[in-house]
Amino acid sequence: MRAQMQSTNPGRLAFVAEWFHVEAGITHTYLLTYYLSDGAVEVFDQRSKKTFLRRTKIPELSDRDFFVGSKINVFGRQFDIVDYGDEVTRNTLAKYRKRAFALLKSSMWPKNLGEFLTTLIDNKININNALMVQFTPKTVTQFLSSKQDDDVHTSVLMNELLAGPAISLELIGDNVAEIIAACSKYNTENASTKIELSPSMQQLFEREEVRYGFYCPEREEKVPNDLKFFFEERHSIIKDCRFKNSTLAIIKPHCIKDGFLGQILNEILTSGFKIEAMRMLLMARANCEEFYEVYRGILPEFIPMVAQLASGVCMCLEIVCEDPEKNSYQEFRSFCGPMDPEIAKLLRPHTLRSKFGVSKVLNAVHCTDLPDDTNLELQYMFKILE
Repeated sequence: MRAQMQSTNPGRLAFVAEWFHVEAGITHTYLLTYYLSDGAVEVFDQRSKKTFLRRTKIPELSDRDFFVGSKINVFGRQFDIVDYGDEVTRNTLAKYRKRAFALLKSSMWPKNLGEFLTTLIDNKININNALMVQFTPKTVTQFLSSKQDDDVHTSVLMNELLAGPAISLELIGDNVAEIIAACSKYNTENASTKIELSPSMQQLFEREEVRYGFYCPEREEKVPNDLKFFFEERHSIIKDCRFKNSTLAIIKPHCIKDGFLGQILNEILTSGFKIEAMRMLLMARANCEEFYEVYRGILPEFIPMVAQLASGVCMCLEIVCEDPEKNSYQEFRSFCGPMDPEIAKLLRPHTLRSKFGVSKVLNAVHCTDLPDDTNLELQYMFKILE
């Protein structure tokens, strides 16, 4: 079902959103409205013709969270935005909040991931989804099967993707597909594009190891197929965790919304750590409560901690030390610093929470508290949650 309600108020954005009722196995359709003036959300049930949620302010959400393809949490319920709710919203956003796909090769991302993402974010390109993948000959053939007609370098790309884990990205931004395609051709003899890259993007993509270190579709109409392959279809390509001398890190939603994702990843990758597995998640409130259950009744911040983790996408990482002789759990926990960023600023100013944290709840990253819980937390994030 697609809503066709004409908006009379340009100060709001209207979308068709779906919620899947797991127990009943039924998908419900809603008209979801976001009011720009006060950041309030209203949800109308399309089936029952009744208001599901009256206009309510939700501080965790902003206009940046609302676009076709987005997943948002409203009081613990996850809505998938599948279409525009009226022509005003369509005309306002369709030209600007487009999607693109990029696949970072193993030859590039271990050294350049943080700078790559930071440059995109600084140029108003948001990271909407991310997944570390490990190709096999079968899965790489499946991925490249539709590209024989437009990619003369298919055999080279196949070998590159089989060389090690890659990182798939869903990107959101103004004319983002054209911009990413222009980046892959920047500073080459055959480059022919009308897109003018910003100075920061020119500086990044003039380096061959970056420019040749990622794949993207050459044409915008190819983007949906690649996004579907990596983020919707099940091809058993997610990179498995190592589960040996490793630990979990979660970059919290507030840091991602504030544009610090690339900077935090750069801090991690340049401080003696490696990333063995990665996935971006939007967690339901019930899952956040289950994950933080050990803190219930112990930390007074339990409820706001749950609300923060459920407020938007988070980035889950399996972290290991570059030096195999070191204890990854101990080293990374020390690198994160005290839970309270104010204490971290005084005692451990070079830690992640000191640099990017704001409060005990908005403290940038989660790291495993107890050494015996490392594999349990990794299992929960990478195996149990779908």
